[in-house]
Amino acid sequence: MSSIEIVKTWLKSTHEARYPLTPPPEYVIAPHPHMRKRKRAMSLPANASGTTSHRGESPKRRRFNDTEDVEPAQSESQFGSESVLPLKDSNTFPPPASRASSNPSRARSPTRETPIILKSASPPVLTESLNGLREPPPQHVEHLGDYLAAGVDLHFIPQGLEHIIKNDSDVGHQIIKPADFNSVDPRSVEELSAIWRKVKTIFLNARDCKDGGRDENAWCDDVFRPLLKLAIQLYGKDRWWLQSVQSQSIDPRYLSTVTARSLTDPARRKAIDRKTDYVLSYSHRHPATSALYKELEETNMGDIGHTMDTFTKRTALFSGFEIKPASGDQTEAELQISIWSAASIRKKQELASLAQLLIEPAAMVEPMFTIVGHEHHVYYCYPRNNLVSGRSGVHVLGPDLDRFERLSTDSVRGIFRLLRLYGNVLVYGIGEEENRYWGGVLGKTLTRLAGMSEEKAGHPD
Repeated sequence: MSSIEIVKTWLKSTHEARYPLTPPPEYVIAPHPHMRKRKRAMSLPANASGTTSHRGESPKRRRFNDTEDVEPAQSESQFGSESVLPLKDSNTFPPPASRASSNPSRARSPTRETPIILKSASPPVLTESLNGLREPPPQHVEHLGDYLAAGVDLHFIPQGLEHIIKNDSDVGHQIIKPADFNSVDPRSVEELSAIWRKVKTIFLNARDCKDGGRDENAWCDDVFRPLLKLAIQLYGKDRWWLQSVQSQSIDPRYLSTVTARSLTDPARRKAIDRKTDYVLSYSHRHPATSALYKELEETNMGDIGHTMDTFTKRTALFSGFEIKPASGDQTEAELQISIWSAASIRKKQELASLAQLLIEPAAMVEPMFTIVGHEHHVYYCYPRNNLVSGRSGVHVLGPDLDRFERLSTDSVRGIFRLLRLYGNVLVYGIGEEENRYWGGVLGKTLTRLAGMSEEKAGHPD
C-alpha cells in the first residue's frame, strides 16, 4: 500500500471529535530532510517565562531570503527547494564558500602569507633575521654592515654645535653623551649654523608627525626627504638624486611569480608586485654620470633601471626606502622593500651578464631601509645561489638591530646618527674603489656596457 493510501485510510477511520489528529505510531512518515531544516529555521524564540512568543514580536526573526543563509553558488529558490538531487558518482558540486570570504574580519592577512609565498615563488626571495642563521652571512655583507656602522655611535656631532643644542629652547631637553661630539670638525660657524637649522626643523617636524598622528605623506615630505637631502648635501658630492618612486611600477620581468592557473590557461603565472617610496639614483646632473648615460643611450643600452617609468628606467639606481607612519606596519614595509630590492638586484645581474662580467653574487649586496614613524631599520640584499631547495634567488637579511641600536628621529642625537649612517651609504655607493659599489659593481658594469656598445657600433657584424 502506498504512503498516500495509508494516510487516506487513517483519516477515514479517525473519529471527528478526536483533536488534534494524531496518526498511529506504526504509520508515522519521516519528514523530508529539507522540510525538517525549514521547520527548525522557522522555530519561534521563547520569552522570559518560557512560553513561545508570537513571531511578530521577535525583532531578530530570520528570513529565508537573507543572503547569509545562501551560499554563493546557490540561488534563494534553491535553498528551500523540495526537489532532491540523487547522489551519483557523476554529480559535481561547487566548493563551499571560504570562511575568509564569508567573514571579512577573519580574512587572511597578506603580510602573513606573502613572505611565505615569496620563499616558494620563482625565483625565490627569502627574508631572514641576521641572528639565528644556519650559515653566517657572506663576508661582503659583514663588511658592508661594519662600513655603514662606522662613526654612527661615536663623534657624529660637530663640537661647535654643543652650546647651541643645549641652549635652544625650541628643541627642549636633549640627552647627548660627551663622546657624541667631534672636536676636529673643520666646518665654519656659518656652515654649522645652517646644518643646525635643518636638523632642528627635521626634529620638530618628526615630533609633530608623531604627536599629531600625521599620515605617511607627512612623514615623507617633512621628515624623510629633508633628512636625506641634508645627508646628500653633506656627503653626496653632487653625485646623488633622491627620487620618489611611489607611483612607479616594477618591470614584470624582474618580479617573482607564483602559479595562478585558470580554466583557459593551466600554465598561467602571477607576478608578486609591490611599490616602494624612494630610491637613490646616480644623478644625471653630474657631468661624469651624465656622459655615461648619454653613451649608453646612443648605443641602445639605456634601459638600466628595473622600473617601467620612462625616466627612472634610464637611471642607475641604488638602495631603496619604504616609509610608513608611526601607526604603520613594519612587516608590510619589510615585504615591500624585499620585493623592490629583489627586482633591483635581478636587473643588475642581467646587466653584469650582458657586460660579460663575473661578479661574485655577494659582492652585489645593497643596503635597504624601512622607516616606520621615528624608527629606521637597515637590511642587506644580495643574490645567492642555492637559496631555497637548490634554487637561486635573492636573500634579504635584517633588520640589523645589533649594529644599529635604535636609529630614530625622536631626538637631535638620533638625527645626527642617521645623517652619519646615510652619509656612509652615499660614500659607499659612489666609491671608485674595487670594494665599493660603483667601483666594484655598478659603475664597472655600465662602463663596460658602454664600451662594448661602442665596439659593436664601430665593427658591425
